[in-house]
Amino acid sequence: MCSWLRKIFGASGTGTPDHSADDTAPASTDLSPGGHQEAADRLASSLQRRPLLHRGGHLAGFEVSLVAPPADADGANLQAEALLQGMALTAVNGRVALATLSEQDLRLPAVLDQIASGMWFAVADAATPLSTQLPWVQDVRSRGGLLGTLAIPRAGASFVVLDATGIPISTLMERGRACRAAAPGCQLVATGLRTIDDLEVALSGPFDMAAGLFDRVGERRESGTLTPNVVSLCKLLNRAMIEPDTRVLGRDIRGDIDLTYRLLRHANSPLLGLRRKVDSVEDALQLMGRQALFRLLTVLLVARSDSRPTAVALHELALTRAHFMEDLAHAIWAPAATLYTTGLLSLLDVMMQQPMEKVLDSIGLTDESRDALLHRSGPWHELLELARCLETGQLEQARDLAEPLGGLKVAQAAMERARQSAAAMAAELHDVWQDD
Repeated sequence: MCSWLRKIFGASGTGTPDHSADDTAPASTDLSPGGHQEAADRLASSLQRRPLLHRGGHLAGFEVSLVAPPADADGANLQAEALLQGMALTAVNGRVALATLSEQDLRLPAVLDQIASGMWFAVADAATPLSTQLPWVQDVRSRGGLLGTLAIPRAGASFVVLDATGIPISTLMERGRACRAAAPGCQLVATGLRTIDDLEVALSGPFDMAAGLFDRVGERRESGTLTPNVVSLCKLLNRAMIEPDTRVLGRDIRGDIDLTYRLLRHANSPLLGLRRKVDSVEDALQLMGRQALFRLLTVLLVARSDSRPTAVALHELALTRAHFMEDLAHAIWAPAATLYTTGLLSLLDVMMQQPMEKVLDSIGLTDESRDALLHRSGPWHELLELARCLETGQLEQARDLAEPLGGLKVAQAAMERARQSAAAMAAELHDVWQDD
């Protein structure tokens, strides 16, 4: 089987996908107690986590890797341990943490002790079947880990990772179909995709999960008008920004039966934690206030932008940006609520498949928000760009952007909090906003 697959895939099919810069000099590691902790801290800030989208349209988890130079044996062991720690942050609540490790790494007791359900390991040097009779394979699987291979399916593999870096989407699809034919029971994962359009093409074909640049679109962009629901929400958003009287806003909202229903569901949901039942629009607005209403309408605008198959995942990723920018608003002396909105709307063009200029024409935003979203300029642009760099694993650029905010560790901690908040909020909102 492997020989004809190699003809399709090229080379040996066992190389590790490389999404980071290549450093050539091996790094020695000081494993004294102080040196071990220093090395561990340095590696923790070198973790990359790129979103993995599921063919069902939701966020499945993250592809986890380290940006670290080649190391001696002790350093390599420490890198493997650090990678597992990063995976542990991801493999929660049914999320997948995907990483590439060698068989030697997976045999390490310190690595085995950290393996848990939801961790997927693409074995970099899997030249032989992943037999259940091998002790290390048994150890990984007994702890809930899944084992897969790179590029070429092998006996015993639960999944195969195909890297799309440097190849056309048509070539990736051909390789994916060949894998599917050779190993029907394997799950297929595509990485390194260049646009959201390529991600959706892969997920509509043989691939179960895919990772890549989800905030970039291909050359083709749908034209046309915004849907009536979106236009209505944009008008309400503009009114909520300038109208101080919630009674006037209430009259506007009551004219939209669907919005009234969902507003009351939201007001009575655990998200707000109100102690009494809310049964009128006026009551809900009085309890929530104008700022909370504006935030809710913005979230709903994003949630209703569902023309893409991956809309659910994009919604959560937009919420992540919103929470991230809100968290760090104090560091740039900016209003947290406005930065939340800026982050939340930053994927609206991708979700609506419309140019950002056209989308924002219907929404009255501050000049700073418009500059960040439209022109990638202004005082808030760098914070949004920092979010993008952390999403895509561009850590060197992220390090420079994070310096005025307290450093990369501060930004990474804020991103981790944002991911957790967005996941919880997306789950709650799904229950509140879903159709009965």
